[in-house]
Amino acid sequence: MRLDVVLRVGVKLIIPFMLLFGLYEQACVGNGSSAASLWTHPADDRLSATSLRYWTDQARRVEDAGMDLFFFGDVLGLYDTYRGGAETAIRHGVEIPALDPMLHIPALAAVTDRIAFGTTVSTTYEHPFAHARRFSTLDHLTAGRIGWNVVTSYLPGAAANFGLDVMAHDSRYDRADEFLEVAYALWERSWEDDAFLGDKASGVFADPAKVHRIDHVGEHFRVAGPHLVTPSPQRTPVIIQAGWSPRGREFAARHAELIFVGDSDPVAVREGLAGIRRRAEELGRDASQIRAVVGMNLVVAPTDIAVQEKIDSLQAHYAAEAQLAAYAGWGGIDFSQYADDEPLVKRATNATQTKETRSDAPVLTAGDVRRQFSKVTAFADDRFLGTPDTVADAIGAFVEESGVDGFLLHPFLSPGSVDDFAELLVPALRERGLYGGFPQDGTFRSRLRSDRRDRLGDDHPARSGAR
Repeated sequence: MRLDVVLRVGVKLIIPFMLLFGLYEQACVGNGSSAASLWTHPADDRLSATSLRYWTDQARRVEDAGMDLFFFGDVLGLYDTYRGGAETAIRHGVEIPALDPMLHIPALAAVTDRIAFGTTVSTTYEHPFAHARRFSTLDHLTAGRIGWNVVTSYLPGAAANFGLDVMAHDSRYDRADEFLEVAYALWERSWEDDAFLGDKASGVFADPAKVHRIDHVGEHFRVAGPHLVTPSPQRTPVIIQAGWSPRGREFAARHAELIFVGDSDPVAVREGLAGIRRRAEELGRDASQIRAVVGMNLVVAPTDIAVQEKIDSLQAHYAAEAQLAAYAGWGGIDFSQYADDEPLVKRATNATQTKETRSDAPVLTAGDVRRQFSKVTAFADDRFLGTPDTVADAIGAFVEESGVDGFLLHPFLSPGSVDDFAELLVPALRERGLYGGFPQDGTFRSRLRSDRRDRLGDDHPARSGAR
């Protein structure tokens, strides 16, 4: 069942489809999802992020907390828009060192039994043949607990690292569509379901007549095949998508199974998801199988005074310049070139794009942006800063208003944010029936789908022509 119907009974919510809760991480020291400079906080352990121990400890904490997903964001270049270079990002450790999260996942899967893993891989700087092999390998090694966050990459520094110019925003999505076409053919159509035999008596490993080349010839790729890996539990990893631009929403409607929502206004979220699902239906997909989660920057404590003390402690170790460097990279605008009273002129960039700005929206100045980023809670929604009861009620209300299927915790401190979530917030969520009902067994896809299928449905474009 969908999460479209939420009934309030006293202080509890009865939700037909239980919420998914996950952790957003990056394989770096300066996690850009909340406050890139908080590795300086005495309670933070992110300077150990180059060690395996750090990550296995995190994965165990996430599983012990009863969370459902351990998700990795990723970047392929430095944030070098702010002040015309990467010096600020390097000085403050903004999303660096950028380790390869795909190498972490098998180790984390080995020390956990249940949680799913998602990781970000760009279609702009990878090749679909090698990419399909890596994800099939991960799907085997995790017993089907893997999802792929499809991104198209926007950092100029990333393009330069591959000897390229940044592709235009919509052109990147055109390449992504073809990339997925190739990957789908390898995952879904190269090996028939009964091609693998592994018969010791006959000595036949696989039936050659049931293993096929894909012979793809397109604008961006030429791939012969066949796929090098036997069919994995899910075949295709769960397809995750995070773009909230018009082109990104079109891409989500066509491909996504799980959407990371790029908005914090619950009404806008509901409207945006309705539009995506409506378009998915036009494309012949079962829109009820598309799930959505939203980010949550959490500060929780037993009392309001203790909440403020935590925020003050974070603020004391926060460098606004670090977050400005990250934000400038995301939006493609160097705020350092503007005086405080100078309005920021909306212009098209090839960086990230989200919703269209309303014509009646107030004009921001550079000073407005600097004041916003002077606070460690610049990206935090006030709903998620408070006592356990306050935040749990806010989560229930947000679900009711927005129709989202879950939340990704963006940590301020590691491991403190996960510990606070588990020890303080989870009990309040359980009291309200908001936690613990998400399926705990099977593949990642089977937990997301109401029909508990391991494989994509026939309505998905990956299945078109599947053998």
